[in-house]
Amino acid sequence: MKDRSFAPLPGLGRWIVVLWIGCASLSGLLMASFTARAMPPLGWTHDHSSAGIPRRPQGYNGLVSTFGQPCNNAANAARSSWPSQSRPGVDGYVYYHPYIDRDVSWNVRNHISADRKEQALYPGIGAYNCRYIEGTTNWSVHAFGAAIDTNWQRNPRGSTTWNGVGSDGRSYGRYLPNLWKGAYPGHNFYWGINFSTIPDPMHFQYVTGY
Repeated sequence: MKDRSFAPLPGLGRWIVVLWIGCASLSGLLMASFTARAMPPLGWTHDHSSAGIPRRPQGYNGLVSTFGQPCNNAANAARSSWPSQSRPGVDGYVYYHPYIDRDVSWNVRNHISADRKEQALYPGIGAYNCRYIEGTTNWSVHAFGAAIDTNWQRNPRGSTTWNGVGSDGRSYGRYLPNLWKGAYPGHNFYWGINFSTIPDPMHFQYVTGY
């Protein structure tokens, strides 16, 4: 008697294997996309205590008193990872002074993730830089690790407006400037677009009067 047990149609097994591999690959891609998105810690909320939003100094003497001398060892001792830091869609570290670490990494960076607006960011993004203010012999606030430049390729020094187009080509308006400066008790950075000398829309610093 012939064996009447089930036998797959010719070639069907091969197609099942191909389909299974395709589904597995798609699943892997979806998981990679999901895990690549930074998410704030479970239960995250802003820290508007004096640790999360520390006192903002006034003037050069206040800057030195709070952050130390320019280019000191602490000026780049804290860091956080930012999307599109140097290239669209590529994460990179931004280094700054620990005095503003809680505000930058916990408040601002996590806020962007919580809003799912990482694509509002565009190169470049940076903070510590041991240098003078362009065209002067006065120390830049970046030399203290007390300023963050954001989306500078779209917002050069001297521009009087903010270009809010992100890495996905969409306009996010003033979402990022509003996040940095914030309404009370916001994140308390001073926006360089308001400088009385040369406006600097990319620039957000943790000092006023300098």
